Amino acid sequence: MKIPLCLLLITFFMVANCQNAEKITIGTVEKIYSGALHEERSIWIYNPAQNTANNKDRFPVLYLLDAEDYFFSTAGMIKQMTGRWPAMIVVGIVNTNRSRDLTPTIGSTDGAPVANSGGGSNFMQFIEKELIPHIDSVYPTAPYRIFSGHSLGGLTVINTVLQHPRLFNAYIALEPSLWWNKRALVQQAKKDFSAKRFNGVSLFIARARNMPQNMDTLAALKDTTSFTMLYRAVAQFVHDLKQAGNNGLRWDTKYYPEESHGTVQLNGQYDALKFLFNYYQFRTSVFELNPGMNIDSALVAHFKNISAQMGYTVVPSPGLVNDLGYTCMALKKWDKAAAFFKMNIDNYPLDANGYDSMGDFFEATGDIKNAIDYFTKALTLGNDEGTKQKLERLKSKK
Repeated sequence: MKIPLCLLLITFFMVANCQNAEKITIGTVEKIYSGALHEERSIWIYNPAQNTANNKDRFPVLYLLDAEDYFFSTAGMIKQMTGRWPAMIVVGIVNTNRSRDLTPTIGSTDGAPVANSGGGSNFMQFIEKELIPHIDSVYPTAPYRIFSGHSLGGLTVINTVLQHPRLFNAYIALEPSLWWNKRALVQQAKKDFSAKRFNGVSLFIARARNMPQNMDTLAALKDTTSFTMLYRAVAQFVHDLKQAGNNGLRWDTKYYPEESHGTVQLNGQYDALKFLFNYYQFRTSVFELNPGMNIDSALVAHFKNISAQMGYTVVPSPGLVNDLGYTCMALKKWDKAAAFFKMNIDNYPLDANGYDSMGDFFEATGDIKNAIDYFTKALTLGNDEGTKQKLERLKSKK
């Protein structure tokens, strides 16, 4: 069952009788019954395939815990920054019983078990055996998955790294609640990170300033009160990870002295994705500074490296190839420009912009007939006012 999911922006003007006002839609809601959890679960999904002209595109998937808090910011961030990192599908998992699902073991307070805790194993069975297969069967997914969580969600992420490291390619733990169950996961991680190999797995840990205002980090590490137990647990985890040596894990961490536990998620999510895909962005400006560089070879080498990092073949986006075509035109490398524009038409035959760009190329080289043909073709695929004006101008000159 799918229901439109609308991103409700701040309303600056209240208009009476606005029942017919258009809404900004950022994704869909699906209802999935889980046999592992014996309940229906609500899943929020952002699918970038809605915005592409190529129905053959496949996208990495970011599985996000606490969707009701973090789905909109994460989906918006990914949409805005596509190009610096790949376009991604976001699968946000909405909570029903958070303390049950996001705790791997039963916890206790003053010796008494925490109610409804310790259901993490069933929750991960839902994700691995039910949710991931469903998403892969319905959406255009690529074989690269990220798991992101904050607080108890971060605890779940760290537990998954240790128990099921190959379930995801990358893990984002944002201020994970590693104090849970007397730091049991911290102790397990110290052993596992020293004894096991994590080749091909990436991990980012965000840390915030969780201590009294008048306390510094050194004092916090020596403190024994509940005010610093979260900070100390995460700090110990990071320290042990540094001491583990080369175990194949690609990892990084960042401390945010101006953020608290409740505010670290936004910056942490952004920096995590920057780290995970620090090899992804391809800058066309390098050719303007180095016009003698072989553009074709550099592009092929760059995406060969991306494919090796992500474990499947990744091809350049139409926007990137289009930019390269215009860069070549500016450098008067006409053969290269034509080849790039043709590449986009071959890869994205239903994208009007590819034909419009080829029309620009033929106009620049003085081939008015072909320019008119390509602008005409572009208009059959999309009614763009700019293309229409160019076509009318060329026809008036005949």
